[in-house]
Amino acid sequence: MLIYFLRHGDASSHSRFDDNERPLTDLGHKQAAYVGKFLQHTKTHINIILVSPLKRACETGAIVQSLINAPRMETSEYLVNGTHPKQLFKQITEFDVESVLLVGHEPFLSDTISLLLGGDHKTDIEMKKCSLALVEVLEPLRPGTGILKQLIDVETISKFIKL
Repeated sequence: MLIYFLRHGDASSHSRFDDNERPLTDLGHKQAAYVGKFLQHTKTHINIILVSPLKRACETGAIVQSLINAPRMETSEYLVNGTHPKQLFKQITEFDVESVLLVGHEPFLSDTISLLLGGDHKTDIEMKKCSLALVEVLEPLRPGTGILKQLIDVETISKFIKL
């Protein structure tokens, strides 16, 4: 199974927004578009996009979905900080798909990648805003069975992809 991890794009830090409702900034919209175009350009096939219920993640996922024509996007409460990745693993397994794109937040994404790669120990993975990681995992999905295939930040993507 291929699991793509995408941190949401740049979001508003204005105090008028509750953290759950912080929208993407113009830069965040552009970052998400770069990632979507990159996935489109590389002919990446995504069976399902799972997004955190926080607005910035939902907006990032929707932009990417519109560019790659992913068949479906669903919200997952298991993509927020404070949940245990094993709950997310169970949900992903129930979908029975070949590839999934997870759109979420730090430090949850890097912690989840670390768990897949190293089992119990922490690896030094940094997911900057709109960074994209690809982890190939053996099934059944469990800690320590992942191989990091790709980790790329949006700044690098923007050097090769034109909007």
